[in-house]
Amino acid sequence: MMNNQLNWAKDNFENIETAWEGDLWDRRRLGEQLTSYVDRLNCGAVLALDAHWGEGKTWFVRHWAKHLDNTQHNVIYLDAFANDYLDDPFLTIAAEISQTFKESEEIGDDEIKDFNAKTASVLISLAAVIPMIVAKAGMHWIGLGGAGEAFKEVYQEGKELYDTASEEIAAKVKEKIEKKIENHQVEKQTIHDFKKELAELAEKLDKPLVFIIDELDRCRPDFAIRLIERIKHFFDIPKIVFILVMDKTQFSKVICHNYGYDESLGEEYLTKFIDFTIELKHAKDSENFELIIKEQLFKIGELKSIDELTELYYCLLYLQLHFKLNSRELIKRINQYALLRTESDSKNLILIMFLIGSIKENNFKTFLKKISDKLINDLRGDVYVFARKHGLSTWSGRYDEITNSEWYKLILIRELKVDNPLLNKVIAAYNDSEKSQDKTTKEHYLREGLENFSIINFTHSSEFASDWENYIKRGI
Repeated sequence: MMNNQLNWAKDNFENIETAWEGDLWDRRRLGEQLTSYVDRLNCGAVLALDAHWGEGKTWFVRHWAKHLDNTQHNVIYLDAFANDYLDDPFLTIAAEISQTFKESEEIGDDEIKDFNAKTASVLISLAAVIPMIVAKAGMHWIGLGGAGEAFKEVYQEGKELYDTASEEIAAKVKEKIEKKIENHQVEKQTIHDFKKELAELAEKLDKPLVFIIDELDRCRPDFAIRLIERIKHFFDIPKIVFILVMDKTQFSKVICHNYGYDESLGEEYLTKFIDFTIELKHAKDSENFELIIKEQLFKIGELKSIDELTELYYCLLYLQLHFKLNSRELIKRINQYALLRTESDSKNLILIMFLIGSIKENNFKTFLKKISDKLINDLRGDVYVFARKHGLSTWSGRYDEITNSEWYKLILIRELKVDNPLLNKVIAAYNDSEKSQDKTTKEHYLREGLENFSIINFTHSSEFASDWENYIKRGI
């Protein structure tokens, strides 16, 4: 019976106490290699961490950030998606760097104030209409210390602009743009001074500053593109390394859509801004998935302890080995199972098959055969070795005659120590049905094998799969 209390748990990346705890994919090795790589760089760099949705990008960079912090590195983690309400990401990046400088022992307060002032000047020069960015950002958010008065003045000017009549706004906008044209050389010098100041302060850091930008491919397209452009044009400085976390394929499509490029040119555009791409390889072996499945089944009350082994666990493990879902999708399907599960252990085995396999009505038999064959072949191995291991010498000579349902039962009881395996009844029903030539007899065997696994009473075995599909669709 399932425990009525579901033990849901959410990721708590903001409060990681131990770096790499629960590392199922040997990500620590990559984190240590990346740390060594960053430490050896003699220049600034923009790296991309590339992986598909659900393959653990955020888990990795959050734990790597904790590892960097533990090893006395300067590290910034920024959720780009949470900041894409802004028009220009320059302020976000500069403010985060300013705060890191402030917390550093190598950089004095006067130097930080000077950097903040130069940041304010660049921000003003970037705006086609001076008040626009600052007015939207809000004074309470900026937090740039010495630049506060400059921002306040611009902010007040912005408020005054918005409060005037539309004709006056148009005149002031025209005036501001003309002034920007006149001051073009001054603004170029402003940007040069900013980069020079940034480089001098970064050089004082004992170790490189690692700036991790996550959720880039979830951002507003114009914000995401502007962000990587700002990094390359303003922050390409020695000892500052940016890590852009993304699904590169999807982000390339965003670029193509935004600029009207042919889809093949998206990644080519990215090469202008990214120096090196690290692909976060996704492991697919059984050992890595075992713990995920056990933890999730325990959380939803399906296992009494993390070490309990049940037929449901093994069925789910071999479904995963067959379909190779990424970890996030696997967890999602297990949670759907928790919502839809029945009070029958027999029916729950079929439920998890439909949820993981997306089985259609006409291929349930084929699907079931593939999964059971995989379990049997993988765990049985050589039949004679299996027989000797379990003292089955009296069966010698009969192994080719043993049906899959008998093997399934034998393996779960003797090899996996699972009592009373249920699924072999369905396998046996299909095997017996195939042996018969008479349609009525075939249907009799199938009904007898499937009726205890059906979600509702059916009149014909062909309704078995469609009834389950309708049950799942109504529930989720």
